[in-house]
Amino acid sequence: MSYKQEEQPAVIAKHVTKAYKLFDTPARRLAYHLFHCHTGSDFIALDDVSFTVKKGEAFGIIGRNGSGKSTMLQILAGILKATSGEIKVNGRVAALLELGSGFDPESTGYENIYMNAAILGVSKNQTAQRIEQILKFADIGEFARQPVKMYSSGMYVRLAFAVAIHVDADILLIDEALAVGDVFFRQKCYQRLEELKKEGKTIILVSHGMNEVEQFCDRALLLDQSKALMLGDSKEAVKRYYLLEQQTQAVSVDAVEPEEESGRMAQQTGCISFPNHWSLQEPVFFDLSKATEISNGKANVLKVGAFDENGYAKSSFAQGEICYLYYEIEVHTDICLPLTGIVLTNQKGIIVHGKDNLQIYADLPDHVKAGTRLRCLQTVKLDLQVGEYTIEAGCATIQRELYDVRMHKQQEEVNAGMERLATVIHAGRIAVLEKKTGMPMKNMFHGICDLKGNIWISQERKG
Repeated sequence: MSYKQEEQPAVIAKHVTKAYKLFDTPARRLAYHLFHCHTGSDFIALDDVSFTVKKGEAFGIIGRNGSGKSTMLQILAGILKATSGEIKVNGRVAALLELGSGFDPESTGYENIYMNAAILGVSKNQTAQRIEQILKFADIGEFARQPVKMYSSGMYVRLAFAVAIHVDADILLIDEALAVGDVFFRQKCYQRLEELKKEGKTIILVSHGMNEVEQFCDRALLLDQSKALMLGDSKEAVKRYYLLEQQTQAVSVDAVEPEEESGRMAQQTGCISFPNHWSLQEPVFFDLSKATEISNGKANVLKVGAFDENGYAKSSFAQGEICYLYYEIEVHTDICLPLTGIVLTNQKGIIVHGKDNLQIYADLPDHVKAGTRLRCLQTVKLDLQVGEYTIEAGCATIQRELYDVRMHKQQEEVNAGMERLATVIHAGRIAVLEKKTGMPMKNMFHGICDLKGNIWISQERKG
């Protein structure tokens, strides 16, 4: 396809493939390079990927770890060469690919500004005219005259970003760099990126922060296992990212039951029900083989899964929707009262919700015997920020006497009376997607979660 000069895209990638040779030993690597022996195996980092980025567009590249995102950005920056395919970049490129990339650790901040600007094609006089703006944006104070090896990670990225956005590049490549700065710096960065968009600059962003991609990028490329899975609207690409195959396995409810229960459970497969009339219809659970379990040997978490109101497995939910978390725990010793609960943690490792029986008025089985299978259902209304959340499930035990008077005790006293039995960390993940319609409005709140409250207004007229 031919373009008029004014319609030339900023980036054209056609059938880009990047392959690496992997070797079992250094000797085989040497033999391959010296004698061109047919040894080693091929690793395909990118497989026949094509896309076009328009001038003045904010373009996201997303995907799970190992999908080829950073490799593609390095090819666009000219750091790596594609094994096959064609890359055409129209304009000066500034790349912020990794923490402090291109910095000389022995040189000062001032010296690195001039060196980086020169690499990007900016003259010494032009840099001198902009250096005060760069330093003001980076906000590193007197450290500008210190060797960058003395910088914190936040100072590195602030200076690198400040240089990249002040060299009049036509195309800015950013690879996860903004994840390092503090929240105030990230806000300042995105404000500046919005200004660059309005100036007609092209911005290509690789990020695991799906909120940033949704809100900032016009379109996005979704990569998975080295291939282009989708190219289109950023919100749709993020939705597809969340809907990627979860690490789950289909397990019949009675497949791992103790022998004495197998006959009875075979008749209940898919029919486990609870007093709220919810029943498990599709027994598909997260794969716990790679999850971390912390246990004192008195219990184990066997299954954890996320389901909809009808009992079918589900990995993505709309904001405000109810998630039904079903999990099973096997008790290996006699205990008094079982306490079970879940924890949701966001992409930044912040616990946004955690609740067990201590916070919920519920009838609990008393004097649970060894060998008992506890089947637990916990509902969570997902009044949460759009994003991915990992699930932690676990159980503890407490004496009846303390449980009955817990509302009149200090939290420390209750915690001291509990015995934690088993917890599975990173059991699985769910995605919360943007609410499309409904009251009060589709953007239900700002921030991480919905905190209940009210607003009152009184008015006073002058005179």
